[in-house]
Amino acid sequence: MTETMTETASQSAEITSILLSILIPLVCFVLILLLLRFTAKASWLTSIAASVVVATITSILGIRMLDHAPGSRAAVGPVFLLPAAAGILILLVKFFRWLLTTEAVQANVNTAERNRILKMVEDGKVSTDEGAELLNAMGRSSALQGQDTFSRLDIAMLVGVALVILGFFLPWAYLGRGMYQAGHHRGPIGWTVLIIAILSAVPIFVTPKDLLYKISMLQIFLILVGLALMIKELIVINENLGAGLIFCAAGFVVALLSSVVKLKSLAA
Repeated sequence: MTETMTETASQSAEITSILLSILIPLVCFVLILLLLRFTAKASWLTSIAASVVVATITSILGIRMLDHAPGSRAAVGPVFLLPAAAGILILLVKFFRWLLTTEAVQANVNTAERNRILKMVEDGKVSTDEGAELLNAMGRSSALQGQDTFSRLDIAMLVGVALVILGFFLPWAYLGRGMYQAGHHRGPIGWTVLIIAILSAVPIFVTPKDLLYKISMLQIFLILVGLALMIKELIVINENLGAGLIFCAAGFVVALLSSVVKLKSLAA
């Protein structure tokens, strides 16, 4: 009798775990979709792609928990990850277009401003030396204005750093039997990654205008160091990979892209 009750309780717990592993990703999908589409006013394509990625991540976490339950054998197949991969690809394309639009718009503004300054020199309204100074300063104007208001490049940089911080607290490596290592469990490497990410974001708030170019170079250097550490961890951990490393690597890639585009605008 006791064995029957124990077996029934075990089956009920397993069924509950399966239901939760299905319902939680579904709820996450719906919530993210509604928030992005109707609150953030994102496009349907962006909203659905982001919702699929979030739902897949929560599904993987639920499957891993289910896999460690007694008598359960769950697995994550490659086909299961295809929707998330497609969603990530769509989000990356959207992000690149959003990020690079800044440079294209600024190039049009610079052309118009350059023509206006040359016209002023031609009409004798300003001297040749004054016109040269204006042209020299114009290439850095939008980036310097970004010190007063956050540009979309600054926002992208902060989003990348936020992804690294989030990834720091998520599982980096699974050890079996329900145990895992997060970033703070990985010792000096984990904490170094977190410190590098935070240091790379600090200049957005405190960089003097006359040091903006050099600090941008320093940001790129720090991000490259953090990305190198992520690649090293990805290779070492291999098949025991957790979501935390993916978030950290993605965050460094986003921060690197935004920093490079900003540096290019400063050098214009």
